[in-house]
Amino acid sequence: MGGGKSFPNMLRNEVLLTLNFCFLMETRLDKTSFEKHCREINFANKLIVKKHDSGGGLALLWKKDVAMDVINFIENHILAKVVEEDVFAWYLTCFFGWPDTSQKFKSWALLLHLSSFEDGPWLCIGDFNAILHSAEKLNNRPPPYKQMDEFREVLEKCSLSDLGFLGYPFTWNNKRPGPANTKDLLD
Repeated sequence: MGGGKSFPNMLRNEVLLTLNFCFLMETRLDKTSFEKHCREINFANKLIVKKHDSGGGLALLWKKDVAMDVINFIENHILAKVVEEDVFAWYLTCFFGWPDTSQKFKSWALLLHLSSFEDGPWLCIGDFNAILHSAEKLNNRPPPYKQMDEFREVLEKCSLSDLGFLGYPFTWNNKRPGPANTKDLLD
């Protein structure tokens, strides 16, 4: 969400009041700091995963009436099983891929490993720090075809499909001026 809103103000947004769960990435907050800055959030349940260094961090928030069991988590993912009122069960993976190109293989290995836990419908949300198509990157350099192929291949092996995106065509910008500027629609 744009508009210069602060993190706690963003979480009070009316749209979030209608959600049953919310996944946040790069919070840079541990559980104590999260409770201090985000105490007005209308989610009874919270799992905060702090990254060991000063960056990163994941938060999965869900309402009291959502039957969600966290199966496992590390600083790059949270895996949970959700059981609906009609006993329909599905899996939720909240994912944050390694941003460094030389570490992408870790993201794909983790995703393949997580797919082995799934024995039903699976929704995988978050930021893979990767693109699937050359139109998702805007800069003066050629797109990373090998990385796109590797990402496509792991999604296929995991039987995952891109659900698409609505909104501004790019979700990340390096904020450099002129020809050094890069914009990506990160999946």
